Amino acid sequence: MEINLRDILDESQFYVAETSEEFGLDVKAVKHDVATDTCYEKANLLGWESERVVKSVFLYKGAKFYAFVIPELDRTLDNNLIKRIFSSNKKIKKQMIGLRNSRCPFGMEKGTCTPFVPDYYFDEGDYYTGFLEKIFIHDIPKLEKEIVDISIGGEGENYHKISLHLPYGNIYKILNYKFGERIQKINFFENV
Repeated sequence: MEINLRDILDESQFYVAETSEEFGLDVKAVKHDVATDTCYEKANLLGWESERVVKSVFLYKGAKFYAFVIPELDRTLDNNLIKRIFSSNKKIKKQMIGLRNSRCPFGMEKGTCTPFVPDYYFDEGDYYTGFLEKIFIHDIPKLEKEIVDISIGGEGENYHKISLHLPYGNIYKILNYKFGERIQKINFFENV
């Protein structure tokens, strides 16, 4: 069932609605009858291929963290894979050493992690949430115009029933417009 986008966004995520309205980007908020925790559960619920369900993985190193946005491609995004992904870029590779996937960011839980992070995640002085250094989005041209499902964040069963449906390419467009150079598209598996 489609619901009002602004009704489900935290105030710190209003940039999603504002950007989509300003540029005429297709973004729909939907509420499902059943709560889901994994991309596979969501794909099964929707009757979609799993690659049309997009996950956000957050890896930490001290107070800094990095987000990785990737369709469910039956590939585990683990520390070894991340090191291989970024091995060609010495500056990024150095930043990736010691990253751990030990927790979800403030305001999210397993099954609700979203690429549309609250805007204050990039504030360096906010040590309660940590400091988001960068968001990496998997560059997969064949999905750019495909409608995908992403979570919107939040905690509690209700947030496991809420999703956004939008073309995959709109994730990058919205985040890049809001956060600029902190958003990077990269093919995670090209050289792996």
